[in-house]
Amino acid sequence: MKLFTNVSLPTSSAAFKRVNVLFNETIIKISSDDIQSDELSEVIDLKGKILLPGAVDAHSHIITEKDAEKNLAHITKSALLGGWTSFAELSYFNPKPIFHLEDIRYWQELIERNSFLDMALWGNVNIASYPYHAEAAQQLWSQGIVGLALLYPSPNQHIPTLSFSEIMDLFLDIYESDTLFAFQGYDFEEDQEFSFQSQDNAIKKLLRRIQENPIHIPYISYFPTLEFLNGIYKRTDISYALNIADLMKFFSGIDLGQEIELDDPEHQLFDLLRTNKIYMLSNNVESLPVPEQVSLAFRGTTEKLLPYSYLWTLSELWKKRKIPLATVIKMTSENSAKRLGLYPTKGCIAAGSDADFVIYNPEKETLFKAPDGSMHKLEGSIEEVYLRGNRVVQKGKVAPASGSFLFRKNSPKRRHNTTSWI
Repeated sequence: MKLFTNVSLPTSSAAFKRVNVLFNETIIKISSDDIQSDELSEVIDLKGKILLPGAVDAHSHIITEKDAEKNLAHITKSALLGGWTSFAELSYFNPKPIFHLEDIRYWQELIERNSFLDMALWGNVNIASYPYHAEAAQQLWSQGIVGLALLYPSPNQHIPTLSFSEIMDLFLDIYESDTLFAFQGYDFEEDQEFSFQSQDNAIKKLLRRIQENPIHIPYISYFPTLEFLNGIYKRTDISYALNIADLMKFFSGIDLGQEIELDDPEHQLFDLLRTNKIYMLSNNVESLPVPEQVSLAFRGTTEKLLPYSYLWTLSELWKKRKIPLATVIKMTSENSAKRLGLYPTKGCIAAGSDADFVIYNPEKETLFKAPDGSMHKLEGSIEEVYLRGNRVVQKGKVAPASGSFLFRKNSPKRRHNTTSWI
């Protein structure tokens, strides 16, 4: 067992609580009093540094046609350097989609051989196997995938596109299970190319067909869509994520060439962040190169941001713009873990949770050279990262890969709405 002493632990208020933390692979005890144990192997004095939960990203897009093992190792290593300890892989270009139980086992073995962090999987639906596609999808859910990805239109030749009618039938077929769906795409029947408006149209078409099914939208960069989803979330079980790279462009001017329309005449985005109205932040990281002629709907972000993205949220949102630290933790850890059915194993610091820690020193500064060549000074530094109780990052060096495969622990809670937004 290991013991952290003199820990500054965030609370729901602006204050910190000085505690000691006893842990092995999981957290055993947190106390403001001295902790005694005959099984201690190491005592580590944090000297007042802040202990944060490892960050959780609800959707990475790493697996592609080429070099899956190499990309998994390279990208997850970069993420671990930045304090990201859990990913859920939602691949757009997986050459071996997750249609059946044996597909889970195949990717589980590959993840456990190559990943530097813990990873879960989103599954896929093979409408070509009709009428057995819904049963196969249900089996995936029962075996612990975090959800089913609906890509419209599918950018992957191995994953057939479901029509909206087929999606509605799927919702009805597995209604009782509380299965989580992720929807990414645009209304290609009305618009030949992706646009923010065509994505907005597709989301509204989807919502007209849901049967209280939990829905997640991985990537919103358009304020009218964000505003619309915030207006209906109390009446339907929907969540969405903002891309950290988009916030970097919006607040810090870091330009990776992506389009965003997050501003509005009243400049409400900051207020939404400050008042805990943005549910989740994601890196939306994607392996390169992306296949040619792929729609912008399925373009992700470079892995070069991963060592700094969590630190940037702490520096820019908490330290500089005074968004409560508890809110930043919710957006980068807690809410993602809850949506994926991994909470409280992941996404929090509590007795019984995995000992995934980020040790943050608020007194230091970190220089960050962005992919666009601009230089930025970030407040604070990530000094160490722990994964399931083991120190895996120290002084910028990463321990050998030790990631594990994550199975969903629970299901999203259905709201049992009595009204509809329609």
